[in-house]
Amino acid sequence: MKNMKMILIALILATALSSVFAEDNSAAIGAGLGIDARSIGMGGTGAAFLDNVTSAYINPAALADVKRLEFASATRQNDEWDKKQHAAALGFELPFGYVALSWQNLGVNDFKGYDENGTPTGNFDSNDHVFGVSYAAKLGHFNFGLTPKMFMSKIDDESTTGYSFDLGAVYHLNRYFNLGFVARDLISDYDGNGTTIPREFIPSIAAFPIPGLVVAADLSGYDDFDQIKMRLGAEYWIGLGEEDDMGSSISGIRIKENTTWTDVFSSTKAGIRCGINDGNFTGGFGVRFKMLEMNYAFESASEDYQNDNHVYSLILRF
Repeated sequence: MKNMKMILIALILATALSSVFAEDNSAAIGAGLGIDARSIGMGGTGAAFLDNVTSAYINPAALADVKRLEFASATRQNDEWDKKQHAAALGFELPFGYVALSWQNLGVNDFKGYDENGTPTGNFDSNDHVFGVSYAAKLGHFNFGLTPKMFMSKIDDESTTGYSFDLGAVYHLNRYFNLGFVARDLISDYDGNGTTIPREFIPSIAAFPIPGLVVAADLSGYDDFDQIKMRLGAEYWIGLGEEDDMGSSISGIRIKENTTWTDVFSSTKAGIRCGINDGNFTGGFGVRFKMLEMNYAFESASEDYQNDNHVYSLILRF
């Protein structure tokens, strides 16, 4: 089983990252939009409860509650200016914690360029990438995690590289409540010239009043809380097959199971979710099996120039 896991890690990384390095080693940020359809459907919440590998993007401390090798991929469609956003993450358990490797890409092709006088200068491409390596560990009811990130960006013929650092914590208060906190881009240099990224602090709470139901609230504070956004969300999972309690996460901690490919489609659950992200409606749904989870989210536009968009994410568990 260990040999099979190592083979899966190598194959998935080769597939997910080969396309990145094919683009002239360009990369950059584009990470603040969010990527997990479950989180986005719940108003962008998740810092206190998102117990899957996509928590590497939201709160690395929540990775300590993941008990399997997981691979996630996601894409965002119908964004303004025909932007494309893609992401992939791979996480695996170690004897001393949980590690996740993540990548995001935000790109625009054939973007019209103009000089300072408004004269067209032709079309150009922009590609931004962010790579992260997350680590999380558990000490009693307390989880802590960190994610060093590297940015690589290319706009037309200009390239930059930079870095930042995320720090997170989750506290399992009791079987009904989790508390979370994230300091995002706590230390940063976006372009290698000392340009910093606005810090974001996110205190969060999640409640599990009954099996299958999660209610969450995140407070996002940019620039040391000079800009504040409230995020609220809820989801409910219902069992459609055997083991109706699977995935309820009432304690916020999953139980490790020995699962084979023969029961990948057993114990089906369906979930529905909705939320408010700084006054904008979000919603979505998902389907979960023992080894496969598929989620969809709708996010309404927050500005007149933006579009309502759609996010799709897939999680495989081994």
